[in-house]
Amino acid sequence: MKPIRPPSGWLACVLGGASLAWCGLSGAAFAQDSRPRPYEVVTETDMPHLEENLRYATRRERRCIDRHDLSAAFWMLGHASLQDCRLVKTGQDAGSASYRLQCNGGHGTTGDAHWQFDADRMTGTLRVRLGGKNMTFHQRITATPAKIATGC
Repeated sequence: MKPIRPPSGWLACVLGGASLAWCGLSGAAFAQDSRPRPYEVVTETDMPHLEENLRYATRRERRCIDRHDLSAAFWMLGHASLQDCRLVKTGQDAGSASYRLQCNGGHGTTGDAHWQFDADRMTGTLRVRLGGKNMTFHQRITATPAKIATGC
Protein backbone atom coordinates (compact mmCIF):
# COMPACT_ATOMS: atom_id res chain seq x y z
CA MET A 1 0.00 0.00 0.00
CA LYS A 2 1.38 3.41 -1.02
CA PRO A 3 1.76 6.07 1.68
CA ILE A 4 -0.50 9.08 1.31
CA ARG A 5 1.50 12.22 0.61
CA PRO A 6 0.11 15.62 1.53
CA PRO A 7 -0.46 18.04 -1.34
CA SER A 8 2.28 20.56 -2.02
CA GLY A 9 2.34 24.23 -3.06
CA TRP A 10 -0.56 26.62 -2.76
CA LEU A 11 -3.06 23.74 -2.71
CA ALA A 12 -1.48 22.47 0.50
CA CYS A 13 -1.86 25.92 2.02
CA VAL A 14 -5.52 26.15 1.06
CA LEU A 15 -6.38 22.60 2.07
CA GLY A 16 -4.31 22.88 5.22
CA GLY A 17 -6.22 25.95 6.33
CA ALA A 18 -3.16 28.19 6.41
CA SER A 19 -3.59 31.92 5.91
CA LEU A 20 -2.88 33.42 2.49
CA ALA A 21 -0.06 35.52 3.93
CA TRP A 22 1.63 32.40 5.33
CA CYS A 23 1.41 30.77 1.90
CA GLY A 24 3.04 33.76 0.23
CA LEU A 25 -0.10 34.96 -1.54
CA SER A 26 -1.77 38.30 -1.11
CA GLY A 27 -5.53 38.54 -1.15
CA ALA A 28 -5.36 40.45 -4.46
CA ALA A 29 -3.17 37.82 -6.10
CA PHE A 30 -5.47 35.07 -4.90
CA ALA A 31 -8.52 36.91 -6.26
CA GLN A 32 -6.91 37.34 -9.71
CA ASP A 33 -8.06 34.07 -11.18
CA SER A 34 -8.79 33.43 -14.82
CA ARG A 35 -12.55 33.91 -14.63
CA PRO A 36 -14.18 36.86 -16.40
CA ARG A 37 -15.27 39.71 -14.14
CA PRO A 38 -17.89 42.44 -14.66
CA TYR A 39 -16.49 45.85 -15.66
CA GLU A 40 -17.81 49.30 -16.44
CA VAL A 41 -16.33 49.84 -19.91
CA VAL A 42 -15.81 53.07 -21.85
CA THR A 43 -14.63 52.63 -25.44
CA GLU A 44 -13.43 55.68 -27.36
CA THR A 45 -12.98 55.31 -31.10
CA ASP A 46 -11.00 57.82 -33.14
CA MET A 47 -11.03 57.76 -36.94
CA PRO A 48 -8.85 60.71 -37.99
CA HIS A 49 -9.68 60.39 -41.72
CA LEU A 50 -13.34 61.33 -41.14
CA GLU A 51 -14.84 64.80 -40.86
CA GLU A 52 -14.56 66.42 -37.44
CA ASN A 53 -18.16 65.73 -36.39
CA LEU A 54 -17.87 62.01 -37.32
CA ARG A 55 -14.32 61.42 -36.12
CA TYR A 56 -14.94 60.42 -32.49
CA ALA A 57 -17.36 57.95 -30.94
CA THR A 58 -17.76 56.92 -27.30
CA ARG A 59 -19.53 53.80 -26.11
CA ARG A 60 -20.35 52.98 -22.46
CA GLU A 61 -21.44 49.56 -21.30
CA ARG A 62 -21.17 46.99 -18.54
CA ARG A 63 -19.74 43.66 -19.63
CA CYS A 64 -17.65 40.73 -18.52
CA ILE A 65 -13.98 40.72 -19.48
CA ASP A 66 -11.37 38.03 -18.96
CA ARG A 67 -8.12 39.83 -18.14
CA HIS A 68 -6.12 36.80 -19.28
CA ASP A 69 -7.67 36.81 -22.78
CA LEU A 70 -8.31 40.29 -24.10
CA SER A 71 -8.25 39.31 -27.77
CA ALA A 72 -11.98 40.00 -28.21
CA ALA A 73 -12.34 43.07 -25.98
CA PHE A 74 -12.38 45.64 -28.82
CA TRP A 75 -15.84 45.73 -30.43
CA MET A 76 -14.47 47.16 -33.70
CA LEU A 77 -12.86 43.79 -34.46
CA GLY A 78 -16.40 42.49 -35.08
CA HIS A 79 -16.88 44.86 -38.02
CA ALA A 80 -17.21 43.28 -41.49
CA SER A 81 -14.03 44.99 -42.77
CA LEU A 82 -12.03 43.17 -40.06
CA GLN A 83 -13.85 39.82 -40.14
CA ASP A 84 -10.70 37.92 -41.10
CA CYS A 85 -8.56 39.61 -38.43
CA ARG A 86 -7.85 38.61 -34.85
CA LEU A 87 -5.53 39.65 -32.06
CA VAL A 88 -2.72 37.23 -31.20
CA LYS A 89 -1.03 37.62 -27.81
CA THR A 90 2.69 38.42 -28.08
CA GLY A 91 3.42 38.95 -24.38
CA GLN A 92 1.97 39.46 -20.93
CA ASP A 93 3.21 40.17 -17.44
CA ALA A 94 1.55 41.36 -14.24
CA GLY A 95 1.24 44.96 -15.46
CA SER A 96 0.65 44.74 -19.20
CA ALA A 97 -0.25 42.63 -22.23
CA SER A 98 0.58 43.00 -25.93
CA TYR A 99 -1.19 41.69 -29.02
CA ARG A 100 -0.49 41.75 -32.75
CA LEU A 101 -3.30 42.04 -35.30
CA GLN A 102 -3.22 39.06 -37.66
CA CYS A 103 -5.33 39.27 -40.82
CA ASN A 104 -5.71 36.49 -43.39
CA GLY A 105 -7.39 38.36 -46.25
CA GLY A 106 -4.26 39.63 -47.98
CA HIS A 107 -5.56 43.22 -47.90
CA GLY A 108 -2.57 44.61 -45.99
CA THR A 109 -4.38 45.54 -42.76
CA THR A 110 -1.96 45.76 -39.82
CA GLY A 111 -2.19 46.74 -36.18
CA ASP A 112 -1.54 45.99 -32.55
CA ALA A 113 -3.07 46.33 -29.11
CA HIS A 114 -1.47 47.12 -25.77
CA TRP A 115 -3.01 46.84 -22.29
CA GLN A 116 -1.94 48.36 -18.97
CA PHE A 117 -3.22 46.89 -15.71
CA ASP A 118 -3.49 49.11 -12.65
CA ALA A 119 -4.98 48.35 -9.26
CA ASP A 120 -8.25 50.09 -10.10
CA ARG A 121 -8.57 49.74 -13.91
CA MET A 122 -7.40 48.25 -17.20
CA THR A 123 -6.62 50.44 -20.19
CA GLY A 124 -6.20 49.05 -23.69
CA THR A 125 -5.45 50.70 -27.02
CA LEU A 126 -6.02 49.09 -30.41
CA ARG A 127 -4.31 50.71 -33.41
CA VAL A 128 -5.26 49.59 -36.92
CA ARG A 129 -4.08 50.61 -40.37
CA LEU A 130 -6.43 49.43 -43.12
CA GLY A 131 -4.10 48.52 -45.98
CA GLY A 132 -6.37 48.77 -49.00
CA LYS A 133 -7.73 52.19 -48.06
CA ASN A 134 -4.64 53.51 -46.27
CA MET A 135 -6.82 54.65 -43.35
CA THR A 136 -6.07 54.41 -39.65
CA PHE A 137 -8.16 54.31 -36.51
CA HIS A 138 -7.72 53.48 -32.88
CA GLN A 139 -9.90 52.40 -29.99
CA ARG A 140 -9.13 53.00 -26.34
CA ILE A 141 -10.87 50.96 -23.67
CA THR A 142 -10.93 51.97 -20.03
CA ALA A 143 -12.42 49.25 -17.83
CA THR A 144 -13.04 49.64 -14.10
CA PRO A 145 -14.42 46.85 -11.93
CA ALA A 146 -18.20 47.09 -11.63
CA LYS A 147 -19.28 48.54 -8.28
CA ILE A 148 -22.09 46.03 -8.02
CA ALA A 149 -20.53 42.70 -8.87
CA THR A 150 -23.03 40.67 -10.84
CA GLY A 151 -22.15 37.27 -12.27
CA CYS A 152 -20.59 36.81 -15.64
